[in-house]
Amino acid sequence: MQKRIINLGKALVEELGLDPGVDTLARWMAHYIAEQMEIAKNTTGDDKIEAEQRCFETILKLWQHRSFLPNGWRPFENFEPIFQALERLDPENKQPYYFNNTNKNSLEPDKTSKATESVQRWLDVASGIDQVVRIWLDYVFKQAALCATDEKTIEWLKSSVCLQDIDDTSIIIRLLPEAILSNDEITTERMQHKKRELIISRIKKLEAFNDFNQVLLSIFEQELEEISVNDSSLNENDMK
Repeated sequence: MQKRIINLGKALVEELGLDPGVDTLARWMAHYIAEQMEIAKNTTGDDKIEAEQRCFETILKLWQHRSFLPNGWRPFENFEPIFQALERLDPENKQPYYFNNTNKNSLEPDKTSKATESVQRWLDVASGIDQVVRIWLDYVFKQAALCATDEKTIEWLKSSVCLQDIDDTSIIIRLLPEAILSNDEITTERMQHKKRELIISRIKKLEAFNDFNQVLLSIFEQELEEISVNDSSLNENDMK
């Protein structure tokens, strides 16, 4: 963790410390971090410990406020449009993406009602469609994340420190393929096995709605044709 914090401090100093376009406070903090790292490097004993502590605290404070840095100097700035669009996206999440009924009992069949069974079938279809839509969105957002990733993004991620359970770094890590941040062959092999199972599961969910999609297309095409026929009949009557 100490090594990661120091690397993070070096990256922040390089990004913010020398450019006159950065706001005064961020530039001052970057210079202060560089100064404390130099003191820690060249001293021993209590002075070294105190300098390291001041350095760590300043790095973490600056990192915690990275979203307030000026345009052009914010880490992960390329991902900000993705963060704005990404809310509750997770195909494995049991909570519906589009519809959320807080009364779970209302979704359970009511044996006293004859219409409930048919209604429930449509609700089950809606639930399945909700899962499929999230699979599409998950894929689209991950492709967007790949497009937003560059070498600097990878370096920020490798040096970053998560200060809370959910922040920009944790979201980016979830969106990007794990292999990008891992060079361990054993870990990569395990990830490939996990990915294979996930892909198979998602293929099954998508295939389950192929037939339904074709039926729905046929229904809409038929309704459109009927509307066109009715419009033609109305026009003929108007001409008469």
